[in-house]
This record gives sequence, structure tokens and C-alpha cells, in this order.
Amino acid sequence: MSATAAPPDIPPGLPARDGRHFALAFAAASLAAIGAMALLPAPSAPRPARFVEAPPSPADRAAATLERASAARPMDAEALRRLADQLRTTHRPLQLAIALERLHALTGEPAPLREAMELRTDLGDQAAARAALDRLSAIGATTEAEALRLAALRIEGGDAAGAVSGLMQALARRPTPELALRTVQAAVRLPEPGIALRALGATLFQAAPDLLEALRRVLIGDSRPDLALLLLEGLPLPAQADPATAFALAQAEARAGWGGAALARLLALRATDGLPAGAGALLVDLALREGRLDEAFEVAALLPAEAWPAALPARLAEAARLAQRPELPRRIDPQRLAPRPEMAAQVALARGDRAAARRLAELALGRPPNSTDGARGLALVLRDAGQDQAAWDRLRRELQGARPDPGALRLFAELSMAPARGGPGLALLERHRADGMAAGEAWLRLALAEERGEEAARFLTEGGPAGAGELVEALSLAARRRDAALADASAAALRSRRDWPDGWTPEEARVTAALARPLGTGSLGLALDMLDWASEQEARNRIVLLLAAVPEIGAVAAQLPQLAQHPALRRLRREAEAGQAAAEGTTARLALLAVLSPRDAVPLLARRAEAEPARFGPAQALAVYRADGPAQGEASLRALLPRLARPQQEGTLFLLLGAAPAEARPLLARVADEVLGAGWRPRFEALLARQGRRAELVAALRARAAMPGEDRREIARRLAELGETDIGE
Repeated sequence: MSATAAPPDIPPGLPARDGRHFALAFAAASLAAIGAMALLPAPSAPRPARFVEAPPSPADRAAATLERASAARPMDAEALRRLADQLRTTHRPLQLAIALERLHALTGEPAPLREAMELRTDLGDQAAARAALDRLSAIGATTEAEALRLAALRIEGGDAAGAVSGLMQALARRPTPELALRTVQAAVRLPEPGIALRALGATLFQAAPDLLEALRRVLIGDSRPDLALLLLEGLPLPAQADPATAFALAQAEARAGWGGAALARLLALRATDGLPAGAGALLVDLALREGRLDEAFEVAALLPAEAWPAALPARLAEAARLAQRPELPRRIDPQRLAPRPEMAAQVALARGDRAAARRLAELALGRPPNSTDGARGLALVLRDAGQDQAAWDRLRRELQGARPDPGALRLFAELSMAPARGGPGLALLERHRADGMAAGEAWLRLALAEERGEEAARFLTEGGPAGAGELVEALSLAARRRDAALADASAAALRSRRDWPDGWTPEEARVTAALARPLGTGSLGLALDMLDWASEQEARNRIVLLLAAVPEIGAVAAQLPQLAQHPALRRLRREAEAGQAAAEGTTARLALLAVLSPRDAVPLLARRAEAEPARFGPAQALAVYRADGPAQGEASLRALLPRLARPQQEGTLFLLLGAAPAEARPLLARVADEVLGAGWRPRFEALLARQGRRAELVAALRARAAMPGEDRREIARRLAELGETDIGE
């Protein structure tokens, strides 16, 4: 039927309908249906449709085909490569990792294994990723980053040897500073790090000598001369004989505490190839330390002026004086030091030529040296020549202007360390102390000499200018004086600097500051821990000397019954046994052992006390008191006292009264009464007061108050000053 055809006729027999009636009927029916829908419950969810699985994509069909082909030909590397490419395209990481691992196993190529490792890492399969990394290391294919990562994982797992092995393989392929440093850090975790470090030195010598030298400098700068020494010991013997390398070995040996070996090495070098620049000053320093004075003066006489350390003239003069050998300084011609007249003046004075010393000092006064040691030495010559007051007056006039000469400031500070000059000198330097490093250091030195510790601490806390060398001197002085505020200020200022003096570390600064306070079990343990691990000999000497001078160390040690087992004491025993009686620090080590490990100290001290009773006898008696009890201790003391002069007797008895066990002190007091007479107690109390030993001072005052004939009122007054109201019975 076309769209324009007429509608069909109504079939016969049906009534005709009006169109309007139909429309009304339809509308009514619609409204009824809508109303009914509102009354019906909500329809239930339709049943899920059943879909037919979609056919695989062409890419999936291709991957399946390649998988079947690879399975059919398992030794076909190209088939595996095609499969890997397809899996990579279809983003199927697990299957791709498996295929790549198979490809590596077949070909040995590292690239597939590296990609598989990265995929395993992304998938969170750390065990499989670690296995891949281990495999890359085993075949020598790790990158620097991978070698570092594997080393960290192995160290974390306690496998330091494996970490060193992997890092050494990576270093052999491509040496870098990071790999070298990490190798050292891993090696120190080994029971015998020397084996690994010598191998590292040999590897770097062949592959990267510049990196070897840089690493040596880093280790020396980090105060690990022991590690630097092990590194250089790995070089072939002909290379170790090279003058520059021999000098580097001697530097490491000297700083690690092997001064005798370092001196022998330098003397041999001098006899053959000659000394490189800088080695002569080290040889002189070592010869002085080892008591080889002839070699020291012989080499010093040949050093050019610019090679002389500022402190060397004073050290040479003191060594000749102590050895009672006035002929030694005459081997040095002051004219060789003409470019540095302050040094030439000191040498001339040591030679006994006061006229030349005076002339040279006048010359140096025109342009004073800008160093603390140089200024100190020049001031010594001026005092000896009677020129110090005139020089001080001259400098005082010159310093009235703005921005004075730095050397003049330093020399003025040294000359001001005399009666009637300290106050005016400090006032003048205070005007300039913000005018640069030399001005700040000059004021600080004089303030400390005048015992203005509180002002010095405030100066440092407020950021006053001072170099690292002056800061460590202030810190050490604070520890000796037990000035905690000054120690804290010095240590804080030091921590803010990068240019630490050679041999100093933040750990030593922390221990030194702790020793400025009353000693406790914690600070004693801190100091002993440092003595156990520190390899810098000078740092160890500094801590030993400070610790041996702490008066309350015996009382603190008594609180630690297992203290004698501390590994630091074993090391101190070895050093004391090996050291000569005159070696620096040996006496302090023996004194420490007498308190901390007395049974070990007794035989060591007995041999030395026989030859030098005044020097070693008091420590021997103390060790016997602490090791064998009061009776044996008293016998040892009574055998010693007749061999000592009266001042030495008093010093020995006061040492024992302060450090011997408490049960021995009544017997010691009776011995003191016999030897020193009745008036020794106030002198002993004054010593306790100077040392800040409050508890022992209170006990001594109360003990004296109980004695007949004592001024109890005066004793009560002194106790009240100490905050004690009970005078005792």
C-alpha cells in the first residue's frame, strides 16, 4: 500500500466509530495503567544474560602461537626473543619475566636478566628480583648502581664478605669513587679488614692510581690512618719504595701509632732517594718523639725556612734542655731561617747567642708572625732578652688605630700574659675582637689565660670569630679546668665548622666536652669506647691524658665491677707494654690501668718504679692498694716513701688518699700523720677544693672536725659554704 492510498473500508457487520470517542477512551485507559503501575512492587533484577566468550584477539593468538613454537623448540633463542617481543607488546609482565629468564639461561646475556629483574621488582616479587641481581653479580654484569644496591642488601643480611666481593668485581670493571668508598665501608665490617683493603689498594693501583690517592686522602682526613695504611700496603713492594708512596706510608704509620716504623722508613728513604717535600718536617717530629735527638737536629739543620712548622723551634729547644745537651741547637745555623726572623731568634736563643736573638727579635717585631705558635715563640725570646715590656708598649700604641696588623694582635696577646698587663691588654683587644679571625683569637687566648672562662664561653656562643685550632685548644683547656660551659660553647662552635684540625673528630669533641663535667659511669664508658675504636694516635693520647687526670675516676670505676674486661683496657695494656718509659702518654696509660685494671698494672709499674720511683712509684702503690688490699698496699707505700723527696711524699700520699679504696683511707691517714706531720689535712682539703671534689672535701672536713684540737667553728663555716649544715659527730 502506498503512503497516499485511501484507508480501507470498514468491514461489513462492524458498527462505525466516532474518532473523538476513541481518543477519549485511549486517554482514560492510559491514565488507569499509570495509576496501576504506582501501586505495583518494584520489578526484580533481570537474570544475567549468558554471553558467549569473545574470541581471542589477533595479538593473543600470535602470543599463543609463539609460546607453542618456543615450547616445541626450547633451545631456539630467536623463538624466545620473538615471544618476548610479543609479550612485551601485549603487556603481560609475569609471562615476559619468565620468558626473559629462560632467554638468559639459554644465552647468558645479561640484558634479558636485567629486564626480568626490573619486572620482578615491579610485580613485588623481591625474592626473584634478588636472585636475578645475585646472578648478574655472579657473571660480572652489574652496573655501578646495581653493585651498590646488592652490597647494601648483603650488608643488611649480614654478608659483609659477599658485599666486598661484589663491589670489588664492579671496581675492577669500572672504578668510581662511590664504589671505592663503599668497598672500604663494607671491608671494615669484616673480622680481618686488612685482606680486603690491601686487595682494594692493589686493584686501584693498577686501574685508577688517581682514585687510590684520593681515597687515601679521604681516609686520612676522616681520621682513619689505619685504613689508609692497609690500603697502601696492598701496593707492590717496588711501588711502596717510591719516595712519594713511602712518605704517604710514613704519614699513615705515624698517625696510627707506629712512629718507630714511620721513622725507620723515612730514615731509609733519606739515605737512598732523598726526602720529598714535607717529609723532612715529619722526620724531625718523629725523631723528637722517639728520642732520636741527633737525627732530629741533623735533619732540622737542613730544612729550608718555609718547611719549618711554627712550633718546631720551641720543641727543639725543649728537647735539648731536657736531655741536657746544649750542643745540639748549635748544629742549626739561624741564618738559614733569615726569611722567618721570629724562628731564627728562637734558634739563636737556644744556641746561647743572646745578642743574635735580640737582634733577630727586633727584626721580627717589625712584622710579627700571623700564627699563634710563632707569636708565642717570639714573645719567649723578647722576655728572655728583657724586651717584652718595651715591645708591649710599642704594640699597645700601634693597636690604637682601626684594623691593626693580625700578627701584632697575636703578639700583643702573648706579651699581655704577664702581671699587670692582662687587664689592660684584654680591654684593648676587646675593642678589636670582632675585626677578624686574628683579633678574635688573640682576645680569646688572653681571656683564657686570665681565667675569664665565662666571658670566653659567651664570646663563642655569640659567634665570635675563632679558627678551628683555637677552638680545640679552648675545648681541651675547658676539659682540664672542668669548665662545662666553656666546653659546651667550644664544642658547639667547632661542630659548625668543616675545617677540623688534623686528627680531630666530632666523637673526640663530644668525649672531651663530657670530661669537662663530673665523671659518671656514662661518660667513663663513652671515653673508653672511643679509646677502643679510635685509630688516630694523637686523639687517643689526648683522651688518655684527660681521663688520667680526672680525680674521681677511682670512685666511678668502683661502680662498674666488670670494667676491667672492657676491650679498651686490653688495648691500653698492649700500648703500655710496648711503649718506652719516656714515650708520650705511657705514664698516663699506666696511671689509668692502676685504677681501672690494677692487677694488670702492678707488674708493668713495678719494673718502671724500680728505675724511676718518683714517676711510677705512686701509681704502683695505688695499683697494689686496689688489687691486693690495704695491708699489701701499705707495705708497698712504706717501701716507696723513703726513696722520695718530701714534696714527692706529700704528692704520693695525697694521690692515694683521693684514689685508694675507702677502707684503706684510715690507714693512709695514719701514714700521712707519721710522714707529713699534723698539718697536712688543710693542704689536702685545699687540693680537693681546687679539683672540685666536693663530696670528698665534705668527708675530709667532717673527719677533721671529729679530731681533738681542731677549730670546729671554722670547719662549720666551710661546710656551710658547701651547703652542708651538719658538722658531724
